[in-house]
Amino acid sequence: MKKIIFALASCAILASCVKDEDKDPIDVSKTTYLKDGRWQLKKSTWLPSVDDSTNVPVNVYEPLAGCEKDNFLIFNNNTTVSRYEGLSKCEVGAPDSLVYSYELVDNDGFLRIWSNPEDKDNSIILAGKATYPSIDTFFVTYRLPHPQDSSLTSEYVKTYVKQK
Repeated sequence: MKKIIFALASCAILASCVKDEDKDPIDVSKTTYLKDGRWQLKKSTWLPSVDDSTNVPVNVYEPLAGCEKDNFLIFNNNTTVSRYEGLSKCEVGAPDSLVYSYELVDNDGFLRIWSNPEDKDNSIILAGKATYPSIDTFFVTYRLPHPQDSSLTSEYVKTYVKQK
């Protein structure tokens, strides 16, 4: 009988030792997702005209200078993001980092980054539909008038990958 009581008491003690971290809710917001790491542009495409089904996306990442390819973003908190120069700078006197404002709207489906908090609408750095296909990748898709023909609409997709 003592063995049964001892076994039941042992089970009760083990059951009461659940870690607090197992009880804490997990924050799965996109803001938390973005704040977890350094994000580097790894792919960028341009579709010249969204209305022309014969268009194929053009790789606009490959021609970028190395000093642009090694830059990365760190989302500091819920409102600011820093763009850091990588190992090489395009301009020697450029600052090592710049701080921008950002917001996620439309149920975390639209990312907007801007440089001037006093003039948000006229200082947009990046604004578009945000897609999160994996834990270490997100895309931003946006449309702008074609650079040479404003009657056409171009689509851009920037792919950011978390750096380890």
